[in-house]
Amino acid sequence: MHPVLARFLTADVAKETLRKQQAGDSLSPEEQSFTEAARAHPRQAAILMDVGGRALSSDAQAALVLLAAHASARAILDDPELAEPARKARAALAEEGASEEETDAFIASILLEEAFGYEQDVDTFDREYVKEALGEVPALAGLTKEAVDALFLGFVKGAANDAERKVREGMARALFDIAWAEGPAPINPEHIEALLDAEVADKPEEEQEAKIHATALLLQALSREGIMGPLRLSRLRAMLGEEDA
Repeated sequence: MHPVLARFLTADVAKETLRKQQAGDSLSPEEQSFTEAARAHPRQAAILMDVGGRALSSDAQAALVLLAAHASARAILDDPELAEPARKARAALAEEGASEEETDAFIASILLEEAFGYEQDVDTFDREYVKEALGEVPALAGLTKEAVDALFLGFVKGAANDAERKVREGMARALFDIAWAEGPAPINPEHIEALLDAEVADKPEEEQEAKIHATALLLQALSREGIMGPLRLSRLRAMLGEEDA
């Protein structure tokens, strides 16, 4: 988990930082990232400041996570290793018409995925994974409907027979519908879990194996196209039980 995300997931720290900003006190670079995120999302900041006790409502929890994630997305612009890939990712999204708010949300989602998407120690920050994920963004941002259709057809045509072709077609269409319904984004563990629940669970064992294998092949095809980096591919394949980790 990115240190800024971790720091401001504590409500008391987040609220105290907002109070310092309101009082005109000097702020650290991390605190400035958080207050900038709060200015960009005044409704969430107001929800957080209205919290009276230590128990947070679902709305307050959601507001806290959003602000902390957006603060960390801003903070990586000052990171020696991540600043350049972050700027390139932002530029690619902006070039494709994404607003600043949409761009911030896209980058924040990458940091949330690193923090909570996999079974790993939340006290560590996987810098290489985030760097890779930022590097995926330009290819994802440039994906048009025509390009997605071409990916789909190319994958389906690679089947050895009609039975495999049918499985590939069903799994590719399902994954694209789940992951890219609102536009291309990094395929993450939630997408894979939703795919397995919808298409694989409760199916006969032979059908399950065929569908899982087709999904693994699809992920490999996306990786060859530069849409998915090797670390993401390895982790998602491991979720499928197809090697890697």
